[in-house]
Order: sequence, then structure tokens, then C-alpha cells
Amino acid sequence: MLVLLAAVFIAVAPAGSPSTHVSQAVDTALCPFPLAITVTSRDEIQQGDTTALRFRFTGPSTIKLRNASTGRTAILDSSGSYAKDTTTGSFTFRGHRVWFWSAGKHVPFMSTDGKGRLEAPYFVLSGADAHPRVIDPCALVAASPPSTQPAATRAPWRLPAFALSQIAYAGLIPLTGKLIRHDHVHVDVIVNGRRVTIPAGVGMAEPVDRGPGPCPPPPESRSIGDCAPGHYFSGEVATSPLHTHTSSGIVHIESDRAGTFTLGQLFDEWGVRFDSSCVGGYCTGGGRELRVFVDGKRVSGDPRGVVLTDRQEIAVVFGGLGDVRSVPSTYAKRWPVGCGGPGEQACIS
Repeated sequence: MLVLLAAVFIAVAPAGSPSTHVSQAVDTALCPFPLAITVTSRDEIQQGDTTALRFRFTGPSTIKLRNASTGRTAILDSSGSYAKDTTTGSFTFRGHRVWFWSAGKHVPFMSTDGKGRLEAPYFVLSGADAHPRVIDPCALVAASPPSTQPAATRAPWRLPAFALSQIAYAGLIPLTGKLIRHDHVHVDVIVNGRRVTIPAGVGMAEPVDRGPGPCPPPPESRSIGDCAPGHYFSGEVATSPLHTHTSSGIVHIESDRAGTFTLGQLFDEWGVRFDSSCVGGYCTGGGRELRVFVDGKRVSGDPRGVVLTDRQEIAVVFGGLGDVRSVPSTYAKRWPVGCGGPGEQACIS
């Protein structure tokens, strides 16, 4: 889940002139339209000296985005600089930087303004002065700005069309460094006695099915929550600290910086209305009510503020009294492997 800063560029320039490094690609899965990306830089690209990270930095760059259906374009300037500490191997970056994966199609997902640092040897992100901000390239070249208002419709609820805009709406920042926390929560959404599937790929920009993922072969895999569905998604462009790899209801809390994450943020990035009275298009009234339970105990007050911790069983239940007689209080399957929780290994050893 490590995020990368720049790409492997192809150098093209007339003889005797400074080389221009250009990367061109078309992404057909992130936006509701094909997105063309051209990254241009005149700075030397530097490889991180670690087999674990494989990231690259580049200096000032220009990223051109184009809606291949309408021709609408946007230009992003990444004017910041970086420096490598030759003693420690750490990287310091400053100024305005646009972030994207080194591999893949180099789709931008975030900018930082100010100073930050990736600390070797684990490349943990540090520096609260960097002011990270989500970039949604799809929104920048869309015909009109997308709405981020969560859906007030009936289930099922699918993934949002503009995932990065929804992640920003939730107040979340995509991962950029080594994880310092990896917890798991299981969330059941039950409407009028029926379970509603939380889809794989919530909190991911361009989720891609990687097959069984980090799972053992059957029959053992069928007893592990995230392995049971048999499909395991990961973000091709970016990943939020809150996300779902599968449709099992397991929510991963994978963070590269200290912070608190809430149940409301999960629903916000999913794009589903959730408050003390409503979930989606289902609202308290007519003998039916929205109730939220954590480990079998009903939450009082606004459930949006429920803080997510390791190995919680959360049930979001809408319906009559009969629908809450058998609310799950524990998670029946095996939890996926995490780090930093009770009885788990440290994320950074």
C-alpha cells in the first residue's frame, strides 16, 4: 500500500538539448470517460535505495489531463523540489508537489504544499506542514462538477463514480507512506431484515480485482473473512486509509499517519447518506427506526461519530423491533492478519 511520486519517463529531446522526460497513457477505468495523462519533466529521476519501496522522485513537472470524450483539459504544475539524505536514505520534499504512482498510468491523486519527509529505512511519512489535498483528475475535466452529496436512495448502493472526490468529501487523505496501523472492523448493514452488501473497492480509486489476494488455498481460506468471497480488490490509482478489499463487510483501517477514523467517514466515501435517523433512503418513522450497535451494544447519540477500533463488530440496522432481535455482537469468521493491534506484530519492526 505504498504510494509513489513519479514515473519512469522516456527521454525524448534533440541532440545537445536538455532531455525531456515524457510519460503518456490513457486510463479507461477511473472516470466515467477515458482519461488521457501526459507527464513532462526536465529533471533527473532518482530511485529510492530500497527493494521494498521502489518509488521515484522527480523535480518540477507538468501533468496534462484530457477528457478523451470531450477534449476538455486541465494542467497541473508540480513545481516542488526534493532532496535525498545520502547518509540515511531519507527523502525530504518541499513546495507544491503532485503525487501519483510510479508504476501504472501515473494518474495524479494528491498534492502537498510545504515540507515533508519520507524517513528511511521504512519510509514513514512525517511532516505536518505538507498540507495534503486530494486531487480528483476526473472532476477536473468532467463536463460539470460532480456532486458529492451521499445518496438518499434505496439499496443496493454501488461504488461512487468519482471515488477521489468522495474520499475528499469524507475528509480522508490517500496513503503516501509506510503503514503504522492496520486494523479491521466488520460492518453489517441490515435493512428490513435483509443484509445489504458493502461492495469491494470502497475507498479505492480504480479498484482492480487481484484474485484471491493474500489468502491461503481452500478450505482454510473459506474461514477467513476477506478470503471467503474469493475476489480481492486493490486500488490502481490510490487508496484511502478506510477501504474494503472484498464484499465480506470487513473494513480495513490502514493508516500511514496518526489519526482517528469514524463510521460516518466510511459511509461518506461510499457515497451513502448516514446519520442518526437515516441510512440511504431509509429513515426513522412509521414504526421503523435506524439503530446502530457496536459489539452488540446500541449506540446512543449520532452514530456517525463512532470511532473505529480493531476487531469491532458494527451493525447498522433499519427496521422494526423484530429486525433487532438477533443483532450480531461478534464476528464469526477469522479476522485477516493486521498489525499494531492487541496480540499482533508491530507494523514497523
